[in-house]
Amino acid sequence: MYREFRPPAPLRDDVRCIWTYESAGDDAPQPIAPDGCCELIVHCGDPYTELPDRRVQPAVLFAGQLTAPFAIVAGARAAVLGVRFAPDGARGFLGRPASSATDQRVDLSDAFGVLAAEARAAPNWDARIAMASAVAAARRIAPDPLVRAAVAAIGAGASVDTGGVSERQFQRRFKDRVGVASRTYAAIVRFRRVFDAIERSPDLVAAALAAGYYDQPQMARDFRRFLGVTARAWAAQRVGLATALAAPGSYKNAAQEAG
Repeated sequence: MYREFRPPAPLRDDVRCIWTYESAGDDAPQPIAPDGCCELIVHCGDPYTELPDRRVQPAVLFAGQLTAPFAIVAGARAAVLGVRFAPDGARGFLGRPASSATDQRVDLSDAFGVLAAEARAAPNWDARIAMASAVAAARRIAPDPLVRAAVAAIGAGASVDTGGVSERQFQRRFKDRVGVASRTYAAIVRFRRVFDAIERSPDLVAAALAAGYYDQPQMARDFRRFLGVTARAWAAQRVGLATALAAPGSYKNAAQEAG
């Protein structure tokens, strides 16, 4: 079962949501879709295994921006806690440019092994969420106003105002906070809209147009680029954590439920 929770007040500018996932194990490989955000992941149960190299994930890790496909396979008993940062919100927690972790899952066992151990021993999810929230809040830094405004503009489908700085300087600041160039981030945002469109209608041509693509072949190229599978293959699977993370509208509903 996948659930999302509104972050505590001190984190709401830097964290989109906190989520949990429990499962008895999903045997099928699950392609992970990029969502434009970095995450702190704590495995309170059996860690996932990454494909194709069969690397077992550490108990606590930082998942950087994703631009290339990879897949995971669940262990016997999955129990995952995730802190999904805002697109530009993870720089303080990571302590270095977000671009240095792009397409990487960084082992945080040395720095945050205690968090993993305490989360495993915690009596419930509320306690685990409080632990992870405290760790994230302690490392937050002030946002870069230029980058935050650019992220908002891209999300709204509006033009980006670079604030009079050079394109080179703007991209350097954007990659430092977000992890990828603004053009790549915009492509990921458009790609994510596909999942909302597919949920509304299984017609892939209609989904492509609704998400902002010129046609279905253009969308198909992004599926290969970001997921390594076709849209039909992804839609046919729809199981496990990967599908839960791609579900449209879940954070809005969870936030309202959490008050």
